[in-house]
Amino acid sequence: VAAPGWFLVHPEDCNRETRQMVASAATTDYNGGKYIPMGTAYPSNDASAIGIVYEDVDVTSGDMPGSVVTRGTVYQDRLPSTFASAAVSALTSLGFKFIATSPSVTRPY
Repeated sequence: VAAPGWFLVHPEDCNRETRQMVASAATTDYNGGKYIPMGTAYPSNDASAIGIVYEDVDVTSGDMPGSVVTRGTVYQDRLPSTFASAAVSALTSLGFKFIATSPSVTRPY
């Protein structure tokens, strides 16, 4: 499990707002729970996108509030799914920047 905002280049340099997450847009996990995964385009992966879900939001018991990034720089390869070009265009017009790949980490021996 990745830390909240793992897809952000600079988690401290972004805007986040609370938005209502709808259970009808949820993913169902192995034990029947429903959640909106971190890194999902909000409210949908199309031209109406206004942000990216900051951390997993459990909506098993119904609609819940969740944190949505509304401006920031994003590593696209850390998102759980590929964003539609219309969603990337919409988010870019709102101040997002997208970087295709995150840097590789070389660890000393």
